This record gives sequence, structure tokens and C-alpha cells, in this order.
Amino acid sequence: MNVDVLVLSNLAATLFLVGLAWFLQTVHLPLLRRAAAIDFAGCVKAQRARNTALMALPMLIELITGIWLLATPLPHQDVFHAFLLLAIIWIVTLAGIVPLNSHLTHAYDEGALRGLIRWNWIRTLCWTVRAAIMTWITAGRLRIH
Repeated sequence: MNVDVLVLSNLAATLFLVGLAWFLQTVHLPLLRRAAAIDFAGCVKAQRARNTALMALPMLIELITGIWLLATPLPHQDVFHAFLLLAIIWIVTLAGIVPLNSHLTHAYDEGALRGLIRWNWIRTLCWTVRAAIMTWITAGRLRIH
């Protein structure tokens, strides 16, 4: 596969996910506190299903193209840094986001919700820095200055 296509695919997935992460962090997760008085567990279950449907494909594209870019002889040292951020995102997702979301599907728990927000900040900031790195790499590859 053409390296430019890999870079653009990875950038597109990353930019989509960084926008979604900032939305979740600044709009959606804080609103879950208001849902506590209604059907909190039902809201979290619906939110989790919709977020998974929305994020799964871009996250897989980002992961596959990120690994592929790491394996190509792309002359850019920041590919490794972008991949490290991607690894952190996946670790945070699997070790923090998924278990806390699962816990919150049973009942409102302020501590778990605060933990979810903290874990998501890590992911959001990693995606933001990763988007900047991938934009930098893309600009260099496509000679955009």
C-alpha cells in the first residue's frame, strides 16, 4: 500500500477520534451526572452501545494503519512517537474506560464516573497530541507548508 494513503488514512481516523474524544470529555460525560436522577444505568448502556458503534471502526483503522506505518520505512521519527500515544490510548481504553463503563451500566457511582472522566482526559490528550504529530507527518509527506 502507498505510504501516503496510510498516512492520510491514519490522520483521518485520528482527527475523527480526537474530535469525538473532546466532545465526550467536555459535553457528554459531564451530562451523565445529570442522568443520575433518571435512568442512569439505561443511559450508560445506550451511550456505551452508540459510542462503540461510532468509535470501533475508526479506532481499528487507526490501529492497523499505525502498526503498518511503524513497519514501513517512513523516514519520520515521529511515527514511533505517534504509535506510543496510540498504545497508551488502547491501554487506557481497555484498562480504564471499558471496565468503568461496564461498572456504570449497573448503577450510578460518582467515584466511577469521576474515574471515567479522568481516564478519558488521558485518552483525549493523547489523541490531541497524536493528531498534531500525524498532521505534521502528513504535511511533510504531502509537502504542505
